[in-house]
Amino acid sequence: MPDSLKPSNRRSRWAAFGPGLLFAGAAIGVSHLVQSTRGGAEFGMSAALVVVVSCLIKWPAFRFGPLYASATGNSLLDGYRRQGRGTLVIFGLVTLAVCFTTLAAVTVVTAGLLLNLLPGLKTWVGSLGLPGEGGLDVIWVSGGLLGLVGLGLLTGGYRLLERVMKVVMPVLALCTVVSAGLAISRIAPESWTAMPPVEESSARSLLAAIIGWMPAPIDIAVWSSLWTLAKVRSTGRRSSVRSVVLDFDAGYLSTLVLAVGFVILGASVMHGSGIEFSNQAPEFGRQIVDLYAAQLGEWTRPMIAVAAFLAMLSTTVTVADGFPRATAALVASFFGPVRPTRETRVDGMIPRIMQEVIDRSLTSEPDGENEPAPGAGSESERGSEGGILAYWISFLGIAAGAIWILVKVVPADFKRLIDLVTITSFLVAPVLVLFNHLCVTGREMPISLRPNVVWRAWSWVCFAATLGLALVYVTLLLVD
Repeated sequence: MPDSLKPSNRRSRWAAFGPGLLFAGAAIGVSHLVQSTRGGAEFGMSAALVVVVSCLIKWPAFRFGPLYASATGNSLLDGYRRQGRGTLVIFGLVTLAVCFTTLAAVTVVTAGLLLNLLPGLKTWVGSLGLPGEGGLDVIWVSGGLLGLVGLGLLTGGYRLLERVMKVVMPVLALCTVVSAGLAISRIAPESWTAMPPVEESSARSLLAAIIGWMPAPIDIAVWSSLWTLAKVRSTGRRSSVRSVVLDFDAGYLSTLVLAVGFVILGASVMHGSGIEFSNQAPEFGRQIVDLYAAQLGEWTRPMIAVAAFLAMLSTTVTVADGFPRATAALVASFFGPVRPTRETRVDGMIPRIMQEVIDRSLTSEPDGENEPAPGAGSESERGSEGGILAYWISFLGIAAGAIWILVKVVPADFKRLIDLVTITSFLVAPVLVLFNHLCVTGREMPISLRPNVVWRAWSWVCFAATLGLALVYVTLLLVD
């Protein structure tokens, strides 16, 4: 039997996947289930061009997160620290601007899908006599979900995230691809347009919202770098840079394919039909499941409802973990010293030319082969991720803020909440794109592991595109 087909090799390659799947889990949530589907319903198949171009342009900015972490042994936030504490302040302000609304948005969509999956849950919540007027059942369910997510993270941590994603993602991907394949032949000819309309302000706002989170907000690149470090610490083994990047690329491409699939579902059933998505989360969840059932048959409704809920639950878990993890690491990076990279930790012991040879050998390491990580669990590795106390204080604070926003906003219109946070991410994207580029081209990156000229040029295109689109949107907003 060839080595590549041996069961042990297949298991090791599957085990190597983790942070890339977590990225996909964080991305395939609101941006896909909600915004991509809304784009297809509103703009037809022209929305597919928007999501594909957005995903391709942003690829380097996201890819640089796990690349930097695997090459240096530090998170992107440590790279930001090398650019000056002002860079960390900017990232902190960006995080503060979106953390509460983002967690609120993904949680309420998850709660809506759960209420659709279990119709009796609404009646049971109402029978408890909880305070609040009608319509707050989704808020109480959202609060309960956040409590369960916190308990799961407390007991399972990174390994829980990874295990959930390795079950949920294949199921949702299969259902989406099959549904889209059946639906594409039913798309009306008038839905096949090249460019979405941009004449109306509402259409431009929806486009900005789709691009802002397509496939995800740029700050998730920081989370990916932290998840890469967490995997090293939890497993005690460090994967090669090549396998880490392969893991990410696989997750990233899956988000692109599934985004197009959701556009197809929205375009095939709702574009030009006069039907609009509901402003209420439970009803919106029912409409999402209806899109699948209309293509696959009513018999698939329970399976689709479970898969959609689990997909959004995984997004809620990753978002609930990502923001506190980034906040804890931000505090550690801001108040701590500049952390040495793996290369500088051995300066004085190994001559520079020998270190370059070692770096080059790591880049040619076969996929799936791991090496022991002597520093795993050490203070340097843990310090880059931040302290556990800071993590849980951040979790409680962000969860409380999300619940407050849900109480104030969601009963009126949860889609307005989603558009607010996605447009905010759209406007701040160029800043984070630039920060990530500077990290992977900085002096701390081993020369042999820095992005090649294609990825560097691609990154500058990403910066120019996100900056240009943000400026155009703001200009048109001011003119209107």
